[in-house]
Amino acid sequence: MTLAAETPNSEWYLRVSRERGVTPRCPFATVERCPRYYQSLSLLGEAGSTKMPPGEDERLKTFWEKSELWPRTGEQATSISGSDRGWHSLSEFCPEVMYERFGLFAKGLDKYVDDLDRGYAFEQLEKEGVPRTHWRWQWEWLKPLHFTECSLYSPLSHSAPKVEERPNVVTAKPGAWGVSVDLNEVLRRARAWWKRKH
Repeated sequence: MTLAAETPNSEWYLRVSRERGVTPRCPFATVERCPRYYQSLSLLGEAGSTKMPPGEDERLKTFWEKSELWPRTGEQATSISGSDRGWHSLSEFCPEVMYERFGLFAKGLDKYVDDLDRGYAFEQLEKEGVPRTHWRWQWEWLKPLHFTECSLYSPLSHSAPKVEERPNVVTAKPGAWGVSVDLNEVLRRARAWWKRKH
């Protein structure tokens, strides 16, 4: 059994960041600044995490699909695979999102297929004296990833796109009434709501 040299936890991540002279965590780790972060967070809704509100998810997806940074092949895309019993494998995820959900900085991980595989792995781990804090006690496979090794880090560092914030429908302005309503924004949101419902 081949074990990763280290568990990619917060200590590992911070040490690698210090060694490389970069910020402790990824500076693009928001849904507004990175398509992989967005896609990872969105897909975790299918893996038992809280789902992103549908309107917000659609807005971000529409923006990122037009970006040159959006994956063009299935191999590049963030994905979840599994069966009707639930998910089994996560691939091409943002390590920042993975850490927030699973406590490990990784681009992918697999659950043990069944109790037989898990039992055999645990026997081997016991035999080799692997500490209980090692990721193999929970996962069959894991691919550690530091944000500086993410394929999007370099292009984002040179020209980070940002999703435009939605304009407010009502704004307070000095004037006779002190308030104005953006009818175009009201209509845009009404259309978006209608599309979601139908």
